[in-house]
Amino acid sequence: MSHESKDYIAALHSRGYRVTPQRLIVLDAVCELQGHATVSDIQNKVNLLDSTIDRSTIYRALDILTEVGLVVASEMDAETGRVYRIAGEAHHHHLLCQACGEVFSISTDILFPVFQQIRDTYGFEVWADHLALKGLCERCARKQPGG
Repeated sequence: MSHESKDYIAALHSRGYRVTPQRLIVLDAVCELQGHATVSDIQNKVNLLDSTIDRSTIYRALDILTEVGLVVASEMDAETGRVYRIAGEAHHHHLLCQACGEVFSISTDILFPVFQQIRDTYGFEVWADHLALKGLCERCARKQPGG
């Protein structure tokens, strides 16, 4: 999905932010990287377009773009850390093996009954477009004592 399908100018202005070249370059970089982009990935892409944009500017831009709903941030594992993608891309979730580092994609459909149970039990509507669930894959679980 492209951020061009969104009115990013209105999104920034509605929250009192200016549309700056640096913010647009960071937004373009996140879009071009097509999801799960680390700050290092984004910085590498940004610096191809403008080498004067430093890491702190990228962090500030990402914070603002996340706040206004143009970019989504997710915590992956300790090694990868936070990743970014354009908001509105298809909802998807991951299983992260804490032993071997393998990442598995899972469908929202699998989690729908859990979200429904939370709504029924707590009256809480879950808005989750990206979850990262940590644990052990089948292969690593078998290697564990008692596995």
